[in-house]
Amino acid sequence: MPSPKVDALSRDDIVRTAREFRRTRQMHKWTVMVEGRELPARLLVLQAAGVPPNDPTNSHQAIAKLKSFNFDTRY
Repeated sequence: MPSPKVDALSRDDIVRTAREFRRTRQMHKWTVMVEGRELPARLLVLQAAGVPPNDPTNSHQAIAKLKSFNFDTRY
């Protein structure tokens, strides 16, 4: 079950965070396209929600949240 903060995210939260997101060294299996940038899906959602990386939200839950906002997700 994703954290309540993840559940409360809006599309604008994702876009705003994506604009400031600094890419990590490696690309993760699940990614999302936001404004022409391919970003790690789970990490973007967690950062947008303001929760730590050890939050129980998994990649599939993050992808579901992003798809609900009509973002292009990739594996």
